[in-house]
Amino acid sequence: MLRRTQWLAALIFLICFFAQWGRTQTRDRDPLNETEIDQMRESADFPDKRLELMINFARARLASIDQLRADAKNAKDRPMQIHDLLQDFSSLLDEIDDNVDMYASHKTDMRKGLKLLIEADSEWALKLRNLKQQSPPEELEQYSFVLANAHDAVNDSADGARKELQEQNDLAKEKKLNKIYTARPD
Repeated sequence: MLRRTQWLAALIFLICFFAQWGRTQTRDRDPLNETEIDQMRESADFPDKRLELMINFARARLASIDQLRADAKNAKDRPMQIHDLLQDFSSLLDEIDDNVDMYASHKTDMRKGLKLLIEADSEWALKLRNLKQQSPPEELEQYSFVLANAHDAVNDSADGARKELQEQNDLAKEKKLNKIYTARPD
């Protein structure tokens, strides 16, 4: 009886371990590929360029969703692929917001990038709204949560970008902005 209990306890432990490991593996997924990561590294000192790159990466994720929806061949896997792309899109928005915060804290000029971000946020809100309205209910059910999160992230990003652009414009009037991130006085 004791041996059976030990086996059962070990089995339960393994099931819990692999379930947790599986969840960790999905969370650790990087939304960027190696080429995109290299481009990000190269643009670290130039906030406008870096924001432009990340905006383009996020646009590419939404364009991939449009391509998936247009392709009837992948109908079975499509909801999960859309889910993953929406998750990547949301992760990229979080990364954009983190970069805006970092550059803002060092008073680095990113007004051009913020203007691009505000325009992109409007575009993304429309695309996400259309995705929600045009998705078949059985598919939407599988990614509605991440779609709602992505929509919320876009709205938060737009609000933050508008606020930061106003602060950047005020700092520019006072000539207190650094042109290059590494030129900041730490």
